[in-house]
Amino acid sequence: MSPHHCYSVGLSLLLFFGSPAPASSAQPQVTAPAKAPLGSQLPRGKRRLIYNSDLSNTTCHLSEPATAEELRTIVRNYSRFGQIDTLVQEVWHQGWSTFWRSEHCQYDSRFQHQRLIPLLDQGEAPLAIYLDECHQQGMEFIAGIRMNDRHGHNPDFFARLTSEHPRWVLKEFKPTSRGADPRSRAIGCALDYTEQGVRDWLFRIFRELASQYDIDGIEFNFTRMPECFPRDQAAASHVIMTRFVRRVRRMLDTVERQRGRRLLLGVRVLQDLNACNQVGLDLSTWIKERLVQYVAPGDIGFTEFNAPYEEFAELARQHACLIYPQVEARIQYVRRREHQTPAQYRAAASNIYGAGCDGLSTQNYFLHWGPKFSAPGESGMERPQQYPRILETLTQLRDPQSLAGTDRHFVFHPLWGPQGRGPSRTYQPEKIVLQRAPPNRSGDFRFRLCAHLPSGPATPTTNRGPRLWFKPHIRRDDTLAIQINGQSIANHQITFTWPDDDTPPQASFNLYSPPAVYGDNTLTMQLTGSAPGATAPVSLYEVEVTVPANSAPIKPREPR
Repeated sequence: MSPHHCYSVGLSLLLFFGSPAPASSAQPQVTAPAKAPLGSQLPRGKRRLIYNSDLSNTTCHLSEPATAEELRTIVRNYSRFGQIDTLVQEVWHQGWSTFWRSEHCQYDSRFQHQRLIPLLDQGEAPLAIYLDECHQQGMEFIAGIRMNDRHGHNPDFFARLTSEHPRWVLKEFKPTSRGADPRSRAIGCALDYTEQGVRDWLFRIFRELASQYDIDGIEFNFTRMPECFPRDQAAASHVIMTRFVRRVRRMLDTVERQRGRRLLLGVRVLQDLNACNQVGLDLSTWIKERLVQYVAPGDIGFTEFNAPYEEFAELARQHACLIYPQVEARIQYVRRREHQTPAQYRAAASNIYGAGCDGLSTQNYFLHWGPKFSAPGESGMERPQQYPRILETLTQLRDPQSLAGTDRHFVFHPLWGPQGRGPSRTYQPEKIVLQRAPPNRSGDFRFRLCAHLPSGPATPTTNRGPRLWFKPHIRRDDTLAIQINGQSIANHQITFTWPDDDTPPQASFNLYSPPAVYGDNTLTMQLTGSAPGATAPVSLYEVEVTVPANSAPIKPREPR
């Protein structure tokens, strides 16, 4: 069988077989293999698109009660409009099972999931309906597990744990959702994977899931959230998680021998191998031991255009593991209400394929159309007009060769704000900060551009064609010198647009090759003259590049 989002408040966990690693266990060091040039490797296999459907982006639009045909229509839309190869439907979080009932945990008690109860009572598990329709559509079905989602919506469960198994709860990590039950802040809302009881309990749940349903595999989602150990023990706890991953892999091996076909184990993790190590996830060992068949690296909430995904790809290519970096509906926290455009998705995909990856995966794609919850007792709300046709954007990302003929919009912003490191505390934004004294200080900003730009005229006279946009935090009387990869950009080639208020100007210039190169580029900004009386540092946090289709002479949309 060839492989072809949903709002959720989930928390998924892992277990492991064995004793906790001693605190003195050394943190694994990532030894990156020799890098192939960016753009030199073609994607492997036939799977290009993995669609991660979170727990409630479908249920919030279902009827009261839900019907099996509605569930099948959801899958058909994924296939017809999105040409999805693999559906990851998340089915476990925060101590709850969702879309199926387990004898080892409670079913999701939120009202949007209660509308599935009549189907369950009739013996029709929505999970079984989903996977059956996936197989009819030629799609893989992967059961998604949220390893430690901290939305904080199941305080009753954690209150019971605090009473019965107080060591199972990681109380140092607080809820990530503004809509969390207030009790979750005091009780806690995350599980501690150093506890044998936690791991054994979860293992029983996952074994039941794999043995009772004809799934094609399991995905562990560590971006909801990555913290599974006490912060001061995390880096030394990688042995615990690795043993757990081995245990689950062995269980899947047993089930697949009974079925006569391969079951996948995939993981969704932070976009940096060393960041994974810091939170106790030894991806290098998981890949080398072939415990996981695919890895979907990405940020917790936003699309990262600048990530060095080749670190994953080079390692994975040696050990039969595939890499599917994730794209999100949003670009950064400060502008989180803005959703990515098709041109931005195409740019992100260009950089993903350029790094030698095998395709891409989504997370939170449903934000393009929802969710819009209906109140208890009311029928499901109709989906906005964007659905399901907004899924068609994903079809444009299947073929890396065709991306060169499309307009692309590369965005290099600090995902969690200029000073922010995000909930994982491992993200480091690209930025330039220049003190005004001594004079003539300069700084570098790296941006990845897996696009072949045309050569341009010696003295560009229009704003058409590929263009770089940046927003320097300067005063009107400041003067700058700009270089791209060491080559100066003449001042008359740079256009500054000053707003009426005190916000920074928008600056832009045509970008050709040279000086731009395929792959990593460096913008150097030097403060050559300081405005009289100015004391605040000069900074740069935002860079964007617009590349028109086939470098056609069209005017790109100006980033806000």
